[in-house]
Amino acid sequence: MIVWTPLITLIALVLLTAAGAAAVVALTTTDHQRAVRAMTLLKILLGALLGSSGVLAAVIHLHQAGLL
Repeated sequence: MIVWTPLITLIALVLLTAAGAAAVVALTTTDHQRAVRAMTLLKILLGALLGSSGVLAAVIHLHQAGLL
């Protein structure tokens, strides 16, 4: 029997870490294009974290944004 709670928690932590990294890049970079891409990634990841379908939504949006 698979216990889903640790897997779901791990996925949420990975997405949260990625969102934090994107926020740091967006706030600290001097390259405008890189900051725009970081903000796009941050919006997608936060939407996935706060949304109900999480990982699937993140993969779809990252692919549409050309980041995956």
